Amino acid sequence: MLIRKKYVRSLSSYLGGLIPNTAFKLAVDVANVPAAKLDRSGFRNLVDGDTLLPPAVGRISRVNSEGTFVVHRNRPKESRLVGRREWTRQEWAGRGETRTVTETVDIYRDCYPRTFVPPQGLELTVADYNGARLVVSPVYHWLQSPESEVLHAINLILEIFGELEIRHDDLASFLPPQTRRVNWTLLPPGNNVGGVSAHVAGLVARTAPTSQGPIMQRLTFLASRDPAEVYLGHGGFHAYVAYVFPGTGMTVLESVMPANATYVFAGNWAAVAHLTKSQILAGGHHHARIIHDANWEANLAPYAQ
Repeated sequence: MLIRKKYVRSLSSYLGGLIPNTAFKLAVDVANVPAAKLDRSGFRNLVDGDTLLPPAVGRISRVNSEGTFVVHRNRPKESRLVGRREWTRQEWAGRGETRTVTETVDIYRDCYPRTFVPPQGLELTVADYNGARLVVSPVYHWLQSPESEVLHAINLILEIFGELEIRHDDLASFLPPQTRRVNWTLLPPGNNVGGVSAHVAGLVARTAPTSQGPIMQRLTFLASRDPAEVYLGHGGFHAYVAYVFPGTGMTVLESVMPANATYVFAGNWAAVAHLTKSQILAGGHHHARIIHDANWEANLAPYAQ
């Protein structure tokens, strides 16, 4: 998981897919870092095992190494020492002579009170891994390590190096998860009108009463054509039911929503079922699109048998 940003405000976009308590580190491959940034970071000549408190190259790294102050603007101002200055003046020495006097004085100003916040002091370590030289953070655990600590580490590394990768605690890269779409379930054999009706009852109930009759008529017609399999949609497909007709090699995708149409697909339904909704409805994969009008049954009949 590679991050190339100036600043990250939330972890969920990058770590939300991890199993809770998964151990991970933040890593930078120094080969990908521009020479100027690498020189400024102080890590160019370090070797495996070397650990360094990063120098202050910006706001975050300065807070990390030096700390910061919380200013209390809701409290009355107070006199505070803001520095020392040398003042040079001419002093009367008598008998018509003067002498040069230099003295150090304290400078006070009226300021809002403030509280010092100690530096986080996060150190980074050089590690050799599979021929690459990495700069890595300590180990963190998803949803166990404080989010503020992880965010600070991420933004510190981004400020210094410009990019980072989230890796396992052994520095192996995270592999992308295997995607399994669960948009459809096969309805058990039997009276598919009842099963379909129960599945879509909530959606049908929310339509206008004058639309509910035509919706049920379409579902009843499709059931009467003896489909070999019926699939119920879930999630974004909840308003859809898929009817498979091996006799024609067609699958009919019917929507219970009044403003939608019926889509007919040729070929293997399993391949269609693994497409996204946008691919199915807008990607040109359908064989026919049949409007819900007075000719709907006649237009659909050749495909549903």
